[in-house]
Amino acid sequence: IASLLSIFFISFAFAQHKRHDTASVAGSPAGITIPKPGLKPYKEIITDKAKTQNGLITVHKVEDKFYFEIADSILGKEMLTVTRFTKVPWGGGIYGGEEANENVLYFEKGPDKKIFIRISLHVVSSPDSSKPIYQAVKNSSVDPIAAAFDIKALGKDSVSSIIEVTDFFKGDNQIVSIDPSTKRRFNLGGLASDRSYIDHIKSFPVNTEIKTVKTFSASGNMPGVAGTIPFPASSLPAAETAGAITVEMNTSFLLLPSKPMARRKFDPRVGYFADHFTVFEDGSQKVDENTFITRWRLEPKDEDIEKWKKGELVEPKKQIIYYIDPATPKKWRPYLITGINDWQKAFEQAGFKNAIIGKEWPENDTTMSLEDARFSAIRYFASDIENAYGPNIHDPRSGEILESHIGWYHNVMKLLHDWYFIQASAVDPRARTMKFDDSLMGELIRFVSSHEVGHTL
Repeated sequence: IASLLSIFFISFAFAQHKRHDTASVAGSPAGITIPKPGLKPYKEIITDKAKTQNGLITVHKVEDKFYFEIADSILGKEMLTVTRFTKVPWGGGIYGGEEANENVLYFEKGPDKKIFIRISLHVVSSPDSSKPIYQAVKNSSVDPIAAAFDIKALGKDSVSSIIEVTDFFKGDNQIVSIDPSTKRRFNLGGLASDRSYIDHIKSFPVNTEIKTVKTFSASGNMPGVAGTIPFPASSLPAAETAGAITVEMNTSFLLLPSKPMARRKFDPRVGYFADHFTVFEDGSQKVDENTFITRWRLEPKDEDIEKWKKGELVEPKKQIIYYIDPATPKKWRPYLITGINDWQKAFEQAGFKNAIIGKEWPENDTTMSLEDARFSAIRYFASDIENAYGPNIHDPRSGEILESHIGWYHNVMKLLHDWYFIQASAVDPRARTMKFDDSLMGELIRFVSSHEVGHTL
């Protein structure tokens, strides 16, 4: 009987092995595998045809499919996603280089062999997890699941999960696409999947970059209070007359610091932009607002800390670098750079030399991209708007500024001309002309450059 039972169980195990894909288990004897129903062997998904990039997220391209290999070590770690337009149709009031949306998210393992993307809300907090109110906050602020992926296979060492992301990035998923308000603004319809695709995905040690092309149907009508209000033809994006709008976009997945920078409290008497979240505490008799400034992380190098404490000027561990968009007319670039460097004296008062610097974009460096969330830049827009603006992207947990893309509209020069013509003609003969010479316009550009950089600081 014992022999018959042994034969039965061996036969049953062999049949199960045939019916299900298997995965090796660390420490098991050579050739022995344990069934993993629903999962395929690594080599069956990531074949010999795969082109692999290692980085924050290991990326595999197998023919026309893209796979993310999510290491267990990054599960639960928060990442900032920044999506920017890289190319847009003319006439829509949005320009290549401008931000489309941003989120803080993290990957987690879900049931039924799935990987979830959750969005971190960072709107409420209870600092002491041992207090009862901490549970109340958790009950009222669950992070939404924004996407779910089937785990196709485990990594070679079974400490990572393989998911396919082709349709996710090709599709119209809000966290990597256009936000609803922009869609309403242009009355965009559904995504045309046959005209939307992934251009490329690149991975680096702390970030992964995804560039896509997306095409939407467009009717040329803007929703109104009662029915629709037709756009004037001159205000329509030019491509919309074809019934479609195509945009190129780039999404950066940027790993946030494992230990957030210490927050610094906001004081309304000091000119900083700020962020905040609502705080609930057991001992408080009201709801509190934790408001903190946004600022760059400037720290002395370890070997220079004592010099810095003595008041000697030292260079920071990491400079604040602003690159000049290579789309900028060459004659204006030196003035933009000078406007950036004008801030160096201010940082010297805090003990840092060369803390901030403007540089030309290294156009021959194929490893760098202006849309990469690691780099700050002054982006030059072919626009008739008489303006410029200086935003920043920061860690919502701490206020640490991570990067900034200053928007520079070509027609800001008309505004500068008119200002200076009206305000200074009485005292400056150079202002008494309809076209300023390059040196005067350059000085005015320098002023606005410094002004906008100031906003980003």
